[in-house]
Amino acid sequence: MIDTGDTYSPITDNFGRTITYLRVSITDRCNQHCSYCRSSKDDFKKREEILSFDEIEAIIRPLARAGVNKVRLTGGEPLVRKGAVELVSMISKIEGINDLTMTTNAVLLKKYAQELKDNGLTRVNVSLDTMDPKVYKELTGGGVLKDVLEGIEEAVKIGLTPVRLNSVIMKDRNIDQIAKIIDYASSHGQTLRLIECMPMRDGMDWEANYLSVADVLKREDIMERVDTEAAPRMEKEAAFFLPLRNGKGEVGFISPMSKRFCEDCNRLRLTSEGKIRACLPSDNDVDLKEAIRRGATDEEILKLVREVISNKAQEGKYNFDDSGRKRSMVDIGG
Repeated sequence: MIDTGDTYSPITDNFGRTITYLRVSITDRCNQHCSYCRSSKDDFKKREEILSFDEIEAIIRPLARAGVNKVRLTGGEPLVRKGAVELVSMISKIEGINDLTMTTNAVLLKKYAQELKDNGLTRVNVSLDTMDPKVYKELTGGGVLKDVLEGIEEAVKIGLTPVRLNSVIMKDRNIDQIAKIIDYASSHGQTLRLIECMPMRDGMDWEANYLSVADVLKREDIMERVDTEAAPRMEKEAAFFLPLRNGKGEVGFISPMSKRFCEDCNRLRLTSEGKIRACLPSDNDVDLKEAIRRGATDEEILKLVREVISNKAQEGKYNFDDSGRKRSMVDIGG
């Protein structure tokens, strides 16, 4: 029997950061093919290679007893997995989980929003990198912007709110669209977060599209909309926010490349194939699927999680060499 010590004490790393947030990828499949996320050589996993819903629940349950209170479902695109709404119901019933959210491209959100809300999902984040239908189709490998906007509208209508919009800043692809996305978010009462482009997959020329948050804030069309002189509102989960000049909301900025936010990291990631990961840019993970399928107890699951946390670096490094990450974002989960 593994010596687990104080099994359900808070999960804390060597730098005093306590883990309260788990991001769960429930599938590596997606109904879009965004160039910055997936390469042409990414292969989908077989069904038996990914965690079942019961296995996901069995991993979350002991983590919740040890202080994890927020779960975000990601993909791929989580809504392409059959029965995703049932998984939401299962997780929402786990004692200790009080914030259950989802990141989605919203293509299927109109269809499932009401069921997700009824089954316990609290809110959604939606990926939206442009307001131009043609550019959207190009960026997503054939996506239809109208489907996304209708999904957002349905989420707002049935109270799956607040809806947060996430936009990846890409210098040569959508920088001229950022102001339009700000206007859309403001007019619809939603919060937008702008995210620096980073190495999201092997072979991606991210530097060709990289523009720092500081550079974005110097653009005239952004300064016309965002009060860049205001004191930023800080959020524990990576972003800082600046108010809009029209008084209708604020815009968040996430700078994984130019200004790291590792000092407040409180998250773990569970991949669709059952690997638990303490740091996004590090492949130092542990296989929980193997443990679950051999009948591991809750105590043993937590022991493995603590092993991962004990190796969590003070600051992650984004690269694709021997010292860093070799797996693409779609393989890890957003």
